[in-house]
Amino acid sequence: MDSLELRGKVVLITGGARGIGFETGRLARERGASVVLIDLDREVVEESAAALGGDTLGVQADVADLGQMEDAVARAVEQLGRVDVVVANAGITPPKTTSRAIDAAVWERVVEVNVVGVYNTVRAGIEQVIANQGHMVLVASVYAHVNGVLNTSYAVSKAGVESMGRALRTELEPHGASASVAYFGYVETDLIGQVFDNELADRFREEIAPPFLTKKMPVSQAAGALVDGITRREPRIIEPAAWRPPLYLRGQVGPINDRQLERNPKVGDFIREFEARDIGESASPLHPPVRSGLPYSLAGKVVLVTGGAKGIGFEIARQAHGRGASVALLDLNATDAEASAATIGPRATGFGADVTSSEDLEKAFAATRDRFGRIDVVVANAGIGPAQVAPIRTQDPAEWKQVYEVDLFGVWRTVRAGIEDVVENGGQFVLVSSSYAFMNGMMNSAYSTAKAGVEALGRGLRTELTAIGASASVAYYGWIDTDLVAGAFADPLVERLKKDVTPAWMTRKVPASKAGKVVITALEKREPRAIAPAEWKGLFYGRGLLCPMMDKRLDEDGAIAQVIPEAEARQKT
Repeated sequence: MDSLELRGKVVLITGGARGIGFETGRLARERGASVVLIDLDREVVEESAAALGGDTLGVQADVADLGQMEDAVARAVEQLGRVDVVVANAGITPPKTTSRAIDAAVWERVVEVNVVGVYNTVRAGIEQVIANQGHMVLVASVYAHVNGVLNTSYAVSKAGVESMGRALRTELEPHGASASVAYFGYVETDLIGQVFDNELADRFREEIAPPFLTKKMPVSQAAGALVDGITRREPRIIEPAAWRPPLYLRGQVGPINDRQLERNPKVGDFIREFEARDIGESASPLHPPVRSGLPYSLAGKVVLVTGGAKGIGFEIARQAHGRGASVALLDLNATDAEASAATIGPRATGFGADVTSSEDLEKAFAATRDRFGRIDVVVANAGIGPAQVAPIRTQDPAEWKQVYEVDLFGVWRTVRAGIEDVVENGGQFVLVSSSYAFMNGMMNSAYSTAKAGVEALGRGLRTELTAIGASASVAYYGWIDTDLVAGAFADPLVERLKKDVTPAWMTRKVPASKAGKVVITALEKREPRAIAPAEWKGLFYGRGLLCPMMDKRLDEDGAIAQVIPEAEARQKT
């Protein structure tokens, strides 16, 4: 694809009033572009636009509101004639503390702004970018691939942005447009001040993280990398360069780093100190730290499984029951949950609950305690897919957000509902992610974005829990023989991709019993991850090198170039 000359183009930047966004706008102006700065504060963004001068436009909009973003793009087109480049840069960061201690509403607001806000920005600008064969940049972070301990909401959000950006690039390619994902380390902005101007967080970073990775870089360095990456239409913009090896070797570096954090007593000391500060004496651990490999018997334990009425969830519950556990099956349909529990045995019960409702979950968890006296293991398995695979451009925004709400926020709310039980009993979580956590999510971006976030949550949560005597695992599945997968394979476009694009071994369906077995094994050994089928382990550990190669292949694949426009066309009819 040809390079993109910025002279005469219109560049729209969210979070543009200050920091990276403002500096990117300034550099774009120097290269002859017109600039639209979008920010939440009207007065500040208009002042920033005036400071850039010329025909720079400052627009107030909340990226978390799709309607406001659509209005902002429409205003830009009305006044400047077009939009060629969109930089989805707006983001916020949470106070640093554990997933147990953070205010749940704050955690969710970070993810809403940083992920849903990026999605809204993409949706609002995608028609202009396609019409002008332009470019989009989705600003993620090195937190897209590092352990998010004490910062899980931010890590979850940036992992999701990365996944969305990879899918978006593949979907834009047939139209002659393109997209990048930007990964920045610590940039000297007001936002990063919230990270560094925190005495306890400062000490944690200084003690645990290698100094060369946490060195702050000037805003101009990040903005310069962004502008250069736009003109070259690069798929990845990584700055500073020290972060490139960890990104490309993430399949090996990530698990090693996770293990080191889990076994580092200083990390445990810090986690306990954060929780004592933010929760109080009630946060004092009841159990000594744990680590992978320690045996854990399910006999006599109580296992709660969401999405438990069928498929993977049912198999996990059935096999846990066979190991001597009592099991509670939660599902959206209470009748289905009760009927499935009856087939498992006398130590099984079923409850209705919508995992997106904290109230529903609290009631179901309370009912489980009433029935069995305790909860030791929580398996956050409930999830949905789209009714029909579709590119971001044409998928109904309501459906995109519903899939993301169930598959990401549903897992988070399940964790919050059960975290005190798991901590009190020295138990475990299993967060069911997917191979989509690291594979290209083209035409299934809501699902892949959510599952990437689930993986990030599980990694950070495990580090936080092992210090206080509990643990967490992440489950990654390929194509499991469930109703969800059967529905996807029935789609003729999916069948074409399966036949013409995807290697046969990647779409081999395995029985749900196998998926259940790997989770039970992970629980009994407190392992950090469960992967099925086994072939996917190679891609998991080689993801940093193999996935960019596969993305490039998808960008150049003739079948993809045909299927994506067809998928868009059928959504419009």
